[in-house]
Amino acid sequence: MSDLPTELMHFGSCLRRYGLPAGADRIRTLTSALALIDPLDPTQVRAASRSLICTEQKHIPIHDALFNQHFGLTGRRLAQTPHEVSVPTPELSDESSASDEWGQVDDQTMALQAAASRIELLRTTDLGNGEHAAEAVRLIDGLSFRTPRRSAYTTRRSSIGRIDANQILKTLIRQEELSSLPRSTRRERDRDVTIIVDVSASMKQWLPALIRFLARATPRLKARSFTVGTRLTRVDQHFSAPLAERELRAAQATIPDLAGGTRLGEGLLSLLNGGHREAIRGSVLVLISDGWEQGDCTELRTACARLGRLSYRFIWVNPRAGRAGFTPEVRGMRIAEEFAQVMLPATTVDGWQAVAQNIASSLGRDTTRANRDAASRHRETANFNEYGAKETMTNG
Repeated sequence: MSDLPTELMHFGSCLRRYGLPAGADRIRTLTSALALIDPLDPTQVRAASRSLICTEQKHIPIHDALFNQHFGLTGRRLAQTPHEVSVPTPELSDESSASDEWGQVDDQTMALQAAASRIELLRTTDLGNGEHAAEAVRLIDGLSFRTPRRSAYTTRRSSIGRIDANQILKTLIRQEELSSLPRSTRRERDRDVTIIVDVSASMKQWLPALIRFLARATPRLKARSFTVGTRLTRVDQHFSAPLAERELRAAQATIPDLAGGTRLGEGLLSLLNGGHREAIRGSVLVLISDGWEQGDCTELRTACARLGRLSYRFIWVNPRAGRAGFTPEVRGMRIAEEFAQVMLPATTVDGWQAVAQNIASSLGRDTTRANRDAASRHRETANFNEYGAKETMTNG
């Protein structure tokens, strides 16, 4: 056999003559599958062909007999009536399933399905107090990030974009006519990202997830990272590269106020009044906190208002918000609802992936705020209509 794909095409024609659904698309898929298995092992090739072509139990003996005949694996000939072919069927007992070929294939398939199902289960597990929270937190290491982009001041030549008037004048100075209209488009550069993580005592149950997210996001987004509890601490120098478990624990030990008190407003104001104000301007700002602030929240309101004005997008992430029945009752979350452009839950790994995708979103301050204003107007209209209906029923 010199050309296995060609032989598989002939084999497909043979299968179709005996009524098996061996269309061109399935034979093409079988040919592509040869790159994932050992094409010199007839057992693997037969198992792959069987899984792709046999859609009913009665197809299996016909397929195997034709496969053995076509590839010379047996000296037996196929009878005129395909259903009269005698092929051993797999046993269903526990002893024989370990050595039976079909049993091995089914075991491998079931193992892959079980592993995939468990990962999907862990991705929706509560990272705060779930039964398998410690195992689910490790999946945060697999989050994918994409750096947000912004338009630069410089331009580059392009076949699409706006007409470049300056280039037209320069060309006409050198020659009398234009062969085509020169166009240009803005260059792009990475947009700055700032991540602020609340590490106070109220966030203690979420700290493993927070630290892993910080360690994953900081090097990939080249972000400025801070922790805030009783004080503001810059930590991106400790998370500038992917970390192993021991390095992750060492980096976590550098946070001085871990699981301490809460001075969120004071910490944010110190960030704004320090040397990082201009770095925040035009950046994507991600604040991860449950909003449990001590005091009258005046400083927190002032800081959030300034952050909303300075940043390109102000994203507030609350790990508690993804739980059933959650309502933003604390004053800090009411302030977040007023000034943040985007509010996201991060109770599960899927929630953290949504945060990563939202960081890279091209929607800016105006778009997100307009969407929130539209939603607010919709709620007010619904409440007004409900109130008017009640008044009508009362007057009637």
